[in-house]
Amino acid sequence: MKNHTDVLIFHTTICAGASQISLDGRRKLEICVAPSHKRFGMEMKMNFWKMMYVRWGREDISAWKSMKKAVYIIFPLLVYFLIHDAAQILSWAALNQFLLASREETVNFLNANGYTVQGIINGLAILCGVAAIWQAVKNEISWAECKDVDKDKDQDKCPSRDKILEKAAKSGSCMTQKATAYMVLGAFSFCSALGLNVLFHLLGITERSKSFTETASAQFGVAFIVGLFLYGVLSPLAEEAVFRGLIFNRMKRCFHYPVALIVSSLLFGCYHGNMVQAVYGTILGIIITFVYERYESFVAPVLFHGVANVCIFTISYYNGFSSMNGWKGWIAAIVSFVGAGICFWRIKSFDLKEHIS
Repeated sequence: MKNHTDVLIFHTTICAGASQISLDGRRKLEICVAPSHKRFGMEMKMNFWKMMYVRWGREDISAWKSMKKAVYIIFPLLVYFLIHDAAQILSWAALNQFLLASREETVNFLNANGYTVQGIINGLAILCGVAAIWQAVKNEISWAECKDVDKDKDQDKCPSRDKILEKAAKSGSCMTQKATAYMVLGAFSFCSALGLNVLFHLLGITERSKSFTETASAQFGVAFIVGLFLYGVLSPLAEEAVFRGLIFNRMKRCFHYPVALIVSSLLFGCYHGNMVQAVYGTILGIIITFVYERYESFVAPVLFHGVANVCIFTISYYNGFSSMNGWKGWIAAIVSFVGAGICFWRIKSFDLKEHIS
């Protein structure tokens, strides 16, 4: 089992403007000012579309009513779905016109590879949806990765790229520590996804859901190489940009971390369209959000998501879960959860502030 269509650094800081402060003709500091009503003019004078795409700080948001906060969080998600669905409809319409004008051999080939065609069209729709809200996503991700900012106070400045690179180069063991942290993260993803999928299989949850069975048939019916790209690269980039990069970061400023963690994970689960994947997606969403906060890098949730997808897609593609029944399945589940627990403990013990950028 895997997420529906779960199968987008070092960044440039996004800001209203950058200025260099010089004393005695020498460059001292590069400051990036967060978008606010002081930089863009009074909020009421801004059009609705621009207001929804600006990264507002906690000080601005604290004066908003709950409804306005909800619109600020949900509106980009609605835009994503609208463009995504429109792109799908237009793609299928264009394909239909192409088939009407094609030879019988071409039609037969596309029919024989229907699931792969469906996956490619959905991938293109995902790209279109994310492109429509990319500016807002980029603003959120870039600001979230500014480690020298006091995020509790939401200070309006972010260190320059040169300063962060200089800090990263201080220790000769920096790259080794970073590689180790991400390898442990990959193992954490593999063990978590495998354990949950085996458990769902043993409890008969996946077999009892008709909607999940239909979705799984479509997902695992794509060509293997296409599936690896769709579920291991494209979908993790897109879904993490939307649900962690945009929704979680905005919700955290509007309602604080616990609410953002739970609600963004629930939205991520419901996005997958059936009860089995909603439960699985919500659990995985909570874990991915923890990873994002712990590593303070957008690379981390994308890597976790991608490894989980590739792991489950590969095992399911070759019908590997069918052999995980009875005591063999329970041993696999227990070993996976123990491995995930060890990785979780290791991640908690890493000094990520110094080594992850």
